[in-house]
Amino acid sequence: MWEKTAERSMTLYELLGKMQPRARQDIFEFADFWEVMEKRGFGPMLALPSFIACTPIGAIPGIPSLAGGTILLIALQILLGRRHPWLPKKVLELQCDADQLRYIVGKVKPIAVRVDRFLVPRCFFMRQTIFRSFIALCCVGCGIVMIPLELIPFMGLVPAFAVFIMAIGMATDDGAVALVGVSLSLFGFVLGFEQLATAVG
Repeated sequence: MWEKTAERSMTLYELLGKMQPRARQDIFEFADFWEVMEKRGFGPMLALPSFIACTPIGAIPGIPSLAGGTILLIALQILLGRRHPWLPKKVLELQCDADQLRYIVGKVKPIAVRVDRFLVPRCFFMRQTIFRSFIALCCVGCGIVMIPLELIPFMGLVPAFAVFIMAIGMATDDGAVALVGVSLSLFGFVLGFEQLATAVG
């Protein structure tokens, strides 16, 4: 169960590279990433909206809710057993500033090179249906809680970061990293509901 293999489906550096807009591109659409990555599985698909929600772009009003809703839609499809993710046209047409995203990804990619040394295929129980479903449920919960947490500054970062970690684990076949993301998501639920209860009270 804990054995390693020689190859990964994808590295974190490669995943970030796919998120980086082209040099002369002014506007980045979700569809640009989707067309390239839709056949690479659900991990990369979950990575983009969660990554954006973790960056300064995520501070723009409405972005956390849109990212949360997108995560929710993708995670539900994992639970439904779909082989390839699907999103409505309205979601695929979502845009952000290409220069800002290009700059952020460029800053993170050198860190990704160092992180990639520790990302190896392992803990293959995560490929079992029951565990994939559990990851998907955690992502569903994170997507849902991100929507009301937009009302509390920076609180949406916790569930968004948890989804990003789970997505990295899925994309790189690293079940240990996926487990870290699951733990973060459970922490995010508790913290998020406490903050919401405080805000309502």
